[in-house]
Parts: sequence; structure tokens; C-alpha cells
Amino acid sequence: MKKQKQKKIKILLIITIILCVVAIIIFKPYYKIENRVKKIKEFSKIDGNSTPLGWLRVQGTNIDFPILYYYDVDDIGDPTYDIGWSFENNKKLANRTVALSHNMRNVSSKPLIGDKSHARFEQLMGYIYYDFVKKNKYIEYTTGGKNYLFKIYGVSLQKEENIELENISKSEKKSYIQKTKKMSYFDFDVDVNQDDPLLTLVTCTRFFGNNDYSFVVDARKVRKNEVVHNYKVDKNKNYEKIEKILKGDDSHE
Repeated sequence: MKKQKQKKIKILLIITIILCVVAIIIFKPYYKIENRVKKIKEFSKIDGNSTPLGWLRVQGTNIDFPILYYYDVDDIGDPTYDIGWSFENNKKLANRTVALSHNMRNVSSKPLIGDKSHARFEQLMGYIYYDFVKKNKYIEYTTGGKNYLFKIYGVSLQKEENIELENISKSEKKSYIQKTKKMSYFDFDVDVNQDDPLLTLVTCTRFFGNNDYSFVVDARKVRKNEVVHNYKVDKNKNYEKIEKILKGDDSHE
């Protein structure tokens, strides 16, 4: 009887451990926010010229640096330290935040992923690859003393000159969302509408050769009580052209 009782206790203990492990896996955040408020204050003391508008951190990349107001930066092309910039002087979360930064060395039609020597927005080009997008879908933006999380809903190459516009109306935002979802190379399982604060990351590329395109990653703010998880994403017909170029077909625009 004593041996049977010990055996039952062992079985219950094993089951309990398994359930605990499963619970940890299920409820562990897919993306853990890291407070960057202190980073903004530290950068302001070091730089001295200006206080950053915010701080950007992109999942799966080494992008983890301040966003400055464009007209406060002495030399936006100085590659000695990592920064991004905005053309709007918003130090609180806007209805649409646009962050830009350079891509100086990862501009080919076969961008590298995770090269440790890459700086600024060079690692952002990893989002041209489906396998990378499947694993990395969140962007953290800190501004106004708060950390916000955004989920990606669109990845595209755009020619439009008004990509950097931030203070747009709800109707303009609705139109932009529709356009970028239609242009996106991936279909993300993300509901997004004109009431959601948006975040747009923009960098230069020569993926289509010397044509004047920008690489754009669009995201919307995670809503209150929304679960942070690895949501579904699929390639769509737009991606067929991208796959051809990645395989060496240069018969694009």
C-alpha cells in the first residue's frame, strides 16, 4: 500500500510539473516590453543638444535607439551613433508616428539578416523575408514617459512622397490603412482601423534597383487587454514579385 501511495504521489508530481511548464509556455508574453524611459533621459544628458521624441525597439533586430526631431540633429547623416528621426516634433504618442533612419549598407536585392555590423535601420530589411516576419511582429515605442507596444500589419515598398506625414485626419488614416494593407506583401491577422494609433518605420532601399522606393513597415498600437501573441501571417500574391527577385530575377520595374 505504501509503495502504491508513493507511486501515485510521483505521478501527481510529474503531472503538476508538466502543467506548470505548459502554463508558462502559454502565458509567457511573446514580446516582453523593456522600459526605455530611463534611456531617453540618459541620452539627453549625454547628447545635450535635444531630448529625444521617443525610443524605438524592433523585435528580432538590433534597432534599439532614440528618435530625434529632424531639425534638432546637427548631421543626420553621421553614422557614428544610432538614431532615427521624425519630421514632426511630437513628444507624446501621435495618432500616427513616423520614424525614419538610414540604410547605408543593406540595400541590395538580397538583404542580409542580423548582421551585427549593421546600424540604424539596416536590420529592418529582414522584414522582406517571410520566415523572419513569421517570428518577429512587434515594435516597442517609448514616448511621453510611457512604453507602447505595436503589432505589425503591413510590409511594403512605397513610392509615395507623403509617407512621413503624421498629423493626419481619421479619413486620411483610414485611406492609408486600406492602401498599405493592399500593398503589403503579407496578410497579417490584425484588425486595424482609423481609431488605432499607428506607427510607420521608413528606410531607403535599392531592392528594386535605383528606382525611388522606400521600405515601409506599418504597425498599430496593441489595444487595452489585447493578448500579445504570435499571430498568423501569410504571403500573398504581391510577394510573388519579391520571391522572383530574391531568386535572382531582375525583370522588375
